Amino acid sequence: MENLLPPLLILLAVAAVVVILIRLGSRRNRASLDTAIAGGPEAAAAASARLTEDEHQAIYSLIARGLAVQAIAVYRQATASSLIEARNAVLLLERYPQPFRGRAAREATRNAEQATEAAATTSEPAAPAADHEPPAPAAPEPPADVVPSAEATGRDPEAEAETRPASARPAANEPRPPRFPYRYRAIVSDGRQTLEVASNMLNDEIYGEIKALAQIGDAEDAAQMLRRHSDISIDEARAFVALL
Repeated sequence: MENLLPPLLILLAVAAVVVILIRLGSRRNRASLDTAIAGGPEAAAAASARLTEDEHQAIYSLIARGLAVQAIAVYRQATASSLIEARNAVLLLERYPQPFRGRAAREATRNAEQATEAAATTSEPAAPAADHEPPAPAAPEPPADVVPSAEATGRDPEAEAETRPASARPAANEPRPPRFPYRYRAIVSDGRQTLEVASNMLNDEIYGEIKALAQIGDAEDAAQMLRRHSDISIDEARAFVALL
């Protein structure tokens, strides 16, 4: 028994270090996201200015369909950004929708960034800001999702929505995901607890995105996405994501 004590202590120490590193990484990840979101519409406009028209349309098409992971991948490939930078940019574009402004706007943004960098390296004061800014153009409306009819599925989505708990219902301005003519079952377990979610708003692709968000440390985003595509509450979604 005494011979087993040193290896056991080493194993416990390694486990503690791993847990600490995971928590520190999660905090840095969340701090990076908070800093990016604090940039507001200006940061979203700068992220949009790095895209061509086709890339801009592709990313907003994926965002409108709830495919955040694919949108991050497209932005990362288009701009050669890091994973965290691409994720922050897509979240900014989703929160502050930006119309495509064309090559002239991108060049103006680039020139402004270069002027800011040049001013930072000299002692000359920066030029005063304009008294007022022109109003931002109207944001593009995402394409409407196609929802199967009650006759095709044998279910009444509106009647089911009324019976859900308040924490499981989508917000008034939240786009409703499409419903499929079958119920998808997702099961997760850690050996001591097993949870299951069955929903006709889930499929392999959407569930894969939820798992990918959880694996890169975005547990809250994964839980919110699972709640939008099921009839469970946000607390139940968080408990499910915690086991992924």
